[in-house]
Amino acid sequence: MKTCLLTLIFCALTAASPAFGQNTMKLFDPTPITPTDTSYAWNARNPMTFAAKDVYLSCPIGGPNFTYLSGPNNGALIADNFFMMNGTDICPDEWNCFASSFVSPLQMIGQPVESAYIGVAPIDVSSQVTSSGVYSFALTDYSYAYGNSEIDLHTSCTFGSYVCHKNNGSSGSKTLAVSDNMFAAHMAHGDKAGPCN
Repeated sequence: MKTCLLTLIFCALTAASPAFGQNTMKLFDPTPITPTDTSYAWNARNPMTFAAKDVYLSCPIGGPNFTYLSGPNNGALIADNFFMMNGTDICPDEWNCFASSFVSPLQMIGQPVESAYIGVAPIDVSSQVTSSGVYSFALTDYSYAYGNSEIDLHTSCTFGSYVCHKNNGSSGSKTLAVSDNMFAAHMAHGDKAGPCN
């Protein structure tokens, strides 16, 4: 009887806390603290994007999704100044994606960004991943120096690929984002891996 009860409790706990499959992709390599071009003026209306990447995520329809961004080894991440996702700043304090700076960035030019900034905890963006599709990430800066730690994307969705899809029966071709399980089918009917042009 005791064994049956323990088994039931274990099953109930397991059902109540499902484990999501976890896939990881490095979005950005670390960038040492780097000065902006000398002709660049601080201008909040004209931010400079110093790194960008589009990612195709294939997520279960109506299913749970768990997606977050972190630094190396699931740790703190740093972005000076802004980390944009689909055009929206996702830094926790809506300014810099770092908790504090203990040395002036100008004194740290050429040094690893971790030596001057303290990173913020991993950022949960699950609520912004609403369906399968292309998600755009960008690191943007408004001032005189920029830099970032390695930034990784962790998700329960799967990563897809871009293909150059030939339009059967008509001229031309177009870039499509396809899930991994559809990639082989596109290659089989003559599409090419990667975006067109």
